[in-house]
Amino acid sequence: MSGRGRRAVLPPTDYSKVPALDADGLVLRPVSGAGKPLGVWDFRDSPGPVDFRRALVAGLAAQGRGWGSKDTYRTNASTLKLLLRNAEAADPPVAAVGQITVEWWKQWTGDIHDRRVLAAVVRRAPGLPEATRVFMETPRRRPLARRGRPRKQAHSREELRRIRGAAAATVRAGRLRIAANTAVLRRWRAGAIERGEGDWPLCEVLDVLARTGDLPRYPNSADHGVTAYAERAFGFEGNAASLSRLFATPAEIGAAAVLLIVHEAWNLSVLKKMDVPTWWPNADREDPAVHQVGTDKARRGRRRHASNTFIDVGEGSSGRALRHVLELTAPARTALEALGRPATKLLVGHRGLGGGENLRDYALGSALDGAIRRWQQQVRAGGVDLPARVHAQALRHSAQAHHGRARNNNQATHERDYQLQDEDVRAASRGAVELGLAQALAAARQTVAMRLVEEVDAEGEASAELVAKEAGIDVKVARRIVAGRLRTPVASCADFLNSDHSTAGMPCAVSFLLCFACRNAVATGRDLPRIAYLHQTLESLRSAVPPAVWAADWATHHARIGDFLTTYTTTEARPQLLAAVADSERELIHAMLERRLDP
Repeated sequence: MSGRGRRAVLPPTDYSKVPALDADGLVLRPVSGAGKPLGVWDFRDSPGPVDFRRALVAGLAAQGRGWGSKDTYRTNASTLKLLLRNAEAADPPVAAVGQITVEWWKQWTGDIHDRRVLAAVVRRAPGLPEATRVFMETPRRRPLARRGRPRKQAHSREELRRIRGAAAATVRAGRLRIAANTAVLRRWRAGAIERGEGDWPLCEVLDVLARTGDLPRYPNSADHGVTAYAERAFGFEGNAASLSRLFATPAEIGAAAVLLIVHEAWNLSVLKKMDVPTWWPNADREDPAVHQVGTDKARRGRRRHASNTFIDVGEGSSGRALRHVLELTAPARTALEALGRPATKLLVGHRGLGGGENLRDYALGSALDGAIRRWQQQVRAGGVDLPARVHAQALRHSAQAHHGRARNNNQATHERDYQLQDEDVRAASRGAVELGLAQALAAARQTVAMRLVEEVDAEGEASAELVAKEAGIDVKVARRIVAGRLRTPVASCADFLNSDHSTAGMPCAVSFLLCFACRNAVATGRDLPRIAYLHQTLESLRSAVPPAVWAADWATHHARIGDFLTTYTTTEARPQLLAAVADSERELIHAMLERRLDP
């Protein structure tokens, strides 16, 4: 129990976790660490003896304990079912885990990545021969033809602008169409349109569509066809066009995904799970210009959850793009709420010509991939000249390469998997990046003045004496620092009336970010989690503001805090520091950056 928290409530003594496997051992029902179901994977109809299937499914359950993605289970379950089919068809058939020899495994896997990855599942199955287990656990060298990391070629800046322009045009057309129909429907519901006026039939059908997610249909006909009244009201435009009056089409959702990837370099898996913003830093405005979006990237483990800040500074900014996507998809979420199926996902639309059951999000499977393909096919057919390779992976790589900094990953991954693998970046950026980093680091080292006494973790005279000695301050002041009476959002202040950045004898009136450049600032080990979170938050802000704004307002603070962390912490320790930040401390940092704590 920490000094600032409360002891967690323990579960009842008779509590036991619900098993992932059914009693027969052939149906797997995994649940994520957050309690979210991750699908039902049924092997009762797969070929092979029951004991053989049961052992392999047990291996899948054991390996999947740390998984949090339904797609990961889908891939491995599909590959495992393929193994069972091929094992039965083998000559002689493989009918038990003990018969999976090294030779058979090598022949079956070949150089197919998904099959080789399944080794992590099969080696957990009880009864596997030890020689096979050792072989699976031994790292394999890739064939000569595939050895080494292939170089990547990003889209040029001009190609990326062309893709972004085409995607933005599709989103714009969709949201304007939906906004026009929504405005007419709103007027009708407010009584501004009288019965008998020209728009009355149109609005009647729009009202049904908004409430049910579907067009009015004949209930007793064999094909449940759309009523003639609805077809006349919509001018016989066809079901697809009629449904799109209020809901985004798959192609428009694909365009929205492309637009956000180009702006923010997100993975497709992150976009699938992304919820609408639930918090706006400037929510006091009627039309917030700053949006904070949570992201969930499962492969990052304990650091999977992060946030991105979008600032709407006009057309072409990431904040404006997000605003347009929200407007495009809002009526679909409203309809789902009316149907008793509330949705929080950002990308929601009508995915078919059927009823309201086709009004849903794109979180599962390859639906979002298909939407992106449909969008580019539609745009090309319309005469737009798009470059080749318009898919999520290529767009993410291109955005990472041209943004020049980590996006939704750490700096090491950004440099290793994006910057160093791109031919254009390697050729053009090396000298400029090295020079810029050297200059920023040199400037920060010259101006960091905050001192750290890391070992202080509790109140007491010994801690006060340590702070006084290490920081060179009076022991009375040190006692107040240890007791938390002089704490600021980032550290503690030893002399509030004699700041390096304010008039002597007057209370300090500058931003708390300047504490890092003040000789009166003293940090202890208790402050390091907040400082690490502040640095992470500034990293997020860096991707959201124009380069000129970043250079003028934030770059020096970011470099100074980064040098402080480099001096006093290790890269390996920072995830633990971030995990130790309390929610109240996160809110304190956000309030500080929004200037809500300034004098």
